[in-house]
Amino acid sequence: MKRTSYRGISLREAEHVIRHQKYVRSESRVFCNGITAKPVYGQGVYMVNDLELAAQYAFCHAEAELQPGVVLKQEVVFENPLILNRNYGEKQLKLDAWTWKTSSALFESMSQPSSERIGDCIKEYLLLKGYDGVISHLGDELIHYVSYFPEKQIGKISWHLSFSIQDLIV
Repeated sequence: MKRTSYRGISLREAEHVIRHQKYVRSESRVFCNGITAKPVYGQGVYMVNDLELAAQYAFCHAEAELQPGVVLKQEVVFENPLILNRNYGEKQLKLDAWTWKTSSALFESMSQPSSERIGDCIKEYLLLKGYDGVISHLGDELIHYVSYFPEKQIGKISWHLSFSIQDLIV
């Protein structure tokens, strides 16, 4: 299953990604404006189908790293992704993965696990079940893609657009 996706990052990271045709940074980041990027489905490369949302992510990276923002376009190829939608969503996946990792009774009595722990648990659960990533439909138009094997799943990475924060401030 081949999809075109976008990822918003900083200029320095984009130059490295284009040169080497691979991503090296994980998703867990805290930006200076209080926004955090958490690996909800575990460590992997997170991308979106929406150019505008990718540009917003690029803005966060640009602001935090004091450099221009860049949106890269790439192809991502999945062999067996878990597809999340209205019928089976993130909440049910979290419950299934955490129940698998612990006992049901323990899950009920525990306080909410950290997002990092549940993300790691989800990835472990999905890999055990033979999935190579996640395609998460958020509404009718927005789709998140998570690649667990980016070096073999992501290719044809190209520069789509770049901007300077100073150009955007009025």
